[in-house]
Amino acid sequence: MPKKEAPPPRPWTDDLEADLQRILTVGEECISAKELQSLILSKGRGTPDDGPRIRLYDGFEPSGRMHIAQGLLKSVNVNKCTADGTHSTFCFWVADWFALMNDKMGGDLQKIVIVGKYLIEVWKAAGMDLSNVEFRWASEEITDNAHIYWPIMLDVARRFNVTRIKKCCQIMGRLEGNLTAAQVLYPLMQCTDVFFLKADICQLGVDQRKVNMLAREYCDAAKKKYKPVILSHHMLYGLKKGQEKMSKSDPDSAIFMEDTVEDVRRKITKAYCPTAEEGGGAAGEEEKTTAENGDAGKESMHLTEDTLKNPILDYVQHIVMSPPGATFTCATSSSAPEGHTYDKYEAVKEDFLAGNITPDQLKEGLIESLNTLLQPVRDHFTNDEMAKGLLEQVREFKREAAPVASGDEAPKVFRLDLVKEGVVQ
Repeated sequence: MPKKEAPPPRPWTDDLEADLQRILTVGEECISAKELQSLILSKGRGTPDDGPRIRLYDGFEPSGRMHIAQGLLKSVNVNKCTADGTHSTFCFWVADWFALMNDKMGGDLQKIVIVGKYLIEVWKAAGMDLSNVEFRWASEEITDNAHIYWPIMLDVARRFNVTRIKKCCQIMGRLEGNLTAAQVLYPLMQCTDVFFLKADICQLGVDQRKVNMLAREYCDAAKKKYKPVILSHHMLYGLKKGQEKMSKSDPDSAIFMEDTVEDVRRKITKAYCPTAEEGGGAAGEEEKTTAENGDAGKESMHLTEDTLKNPILDYVQHIVMSPPGATFTCATSSSAPEGHTYDKYEAVKEDFLAGNITPDQLKEGLIESLNTLLQPVRDHFTNDEMAKGLLEQVREFKREAAPVASGDEAPKVFRLDLVKEGVVQ
């Protein structure tokens, strides 16, 4: 019987090119654009509705408050990746067990779950289109599919030595010498997630790049034909000088999604805003305390060169002007009282560096823009009773976690009791 002829390759159309270019704007780096193009051609726009869709994944630890990059920037990125007709699904892996391994929320799984529900409510209010989004809870999925998950994890584990795995521990913001045994398991499980969720694209931050590269290395070792595409988004600077990234432990290092109008004005007004590039000098506040506070990975927070490192411009580019068609308005030395409206970030930066926009004018424009973007979230958590209750619980958890004056308490040891939690009988 003669072999059935393969169908002719699909033509690359203008619509497919638009999908490719739009998705590429999400990442500071894509490994690789050629693989992404092939993926769009095989699973994307124009393929059968009942056929396989492009699957993107990101995981998040429910660990407390949501900063503006996780809230607004993530919403914009998801909307770009799942725009109408793209034939894609974005899977959020609610990493409750991972938060437990990383000792978040004091190792209390019930609190972690409540925080996870709160974060989902934030995304709903922030404008994320959830029509092509799914949320899957690690604790439920791994328990229900243990016969699938753990064999993959064991296969990943046997193909890499401990030294290679410890190099990935930056993903948790931990230094290698500061790890518990559970935290060494973390990269192995995160690598496993990619294959368990059948992800075509790992759409996480640059800080997660090392473990995503581990997933690609695993494909070589296990002789898997198709590697996940890595689409790593930008990491926002902290608002203080020398902060390569925002920090949840420092409330003034970032804008948070539940910040009030007054909070936004205070933080942005005080924020670092250099007008010229600075030469290499003493390390900033954040770098100096890296070894002391156990926060890791500063050397690879950003993949593009930026000698200015101005967090105000960073917010304008990646928060305000990131959505397609977005504009930014601020006063300039030559504008009318209502200000000048920019439709390209490059023009904002050029005018700022030329002195046509002062730091105060730039900050004032950003304050107005951020408060406009955050207002729907504030309204949701004021008017929706369920959302309001979740936020109050998260705030209570924060109050409970305030440092205790006495240092005499013995360290707590946490365990995952599946029977007590009702996960298994």
